[in-house]
Amino acid sequence: MLDRIKYFADNSETLKQARINVEEISPIKEIGIFIALFLVLCVFLLIFQYIFWIFSPINEATFFSLGGFIAVPFVIYFFVTKIEKRSWRSIGFSKGNAFFSTLKGLIIGFLMFSAIVAVGMLLGQFTFDGYDLSSLVYIIPCFVIFVIQCFGEEIYTRGWTMTYFYKRHSIFLSILINSIIFLIPHLSNLGIDLVSIVNIFIIGIVFAVMFLRFDNIWICCGAHTAWNFSQGIIYGFNVSGISTPTLLKCSHTGQNLINGGVFGPESGLIATFVIIIALILVVYWPKH
Repeated sequence: MLDRIKYFADNSETLKQARINVEEISPIKEIGIFIALFLVLCVFLLIFQYIFWIFSPINEATFFSLGGFIAVPFVIYFFVTKIEKRSWRSIGFSKGNAFFSTLKGLIIGFLMFSAIVAVGMLLGQFTFDGYDLSSLVYIIPCFVIFVIQCFGEEIYTRGWTMTYFYKRHSIFLSILINSIIFLIPHLSNLGIDLVSIVNIFIIGIVFAVMFLRFDNIWICCGAHTAWNFSQGIIYGFNVSGISTPTLLKCSHTGQNLINGGVFGPESGLIATFVIIIALILVVYWPKH
């Protein structure tokens, strides 16, 4: 598996672009730059989250405040093009395949989470309790919020963090760092436990390998968006501990260790199984 991941990295135009005209700097300066951008992002993120929170429906303010991630691509774009002096392509924004790569990602993300629900239903860990048509009004705004949030997270973690460290280090260290950074914001979420920590870390690796294999950020953004949207809006589970409006009403009926409990199915062993299968498929599925 490691050999194939390295093969994807060695043949990635994104990573080739990232290593053009790389300035050699000390590890202290490298980490300092990383922390500085992280703090700047936090400031802008908090400001925009507060703006979205003010104008959100009172009962859904926490969820809609995720729209604050709209600040991320603008901050990253400025830093990449003006400070680092590298191309937008070097963080995965390939041209000509944005629509179909994003669509492919949406399908992959939906199928991944639907597989979790299907297995959970077969094992008696989830039950279907009906539907709520009043939530139809939320479908488009919620999808837009998830697009903003997931694109923001992917641009920062897979797009910038991974390519930033790859400029001077191995692809495996870069994947490790980006998956840890992806995990950290989830640690304060409701219901976080060891299984959810492991699952989020592994799915970070899945998205990273997807980024390398398909050589673009679009497919990761699509898969991440569909995963969250399916989990919350379609099937009615909490998304990393955050409740959302929902069309279908599904509930947990078994053990939290297996079905995920209040954090959502991505905190259960069923999700662990599906995520590992997804990683194997992303690595070994025939290219054509």
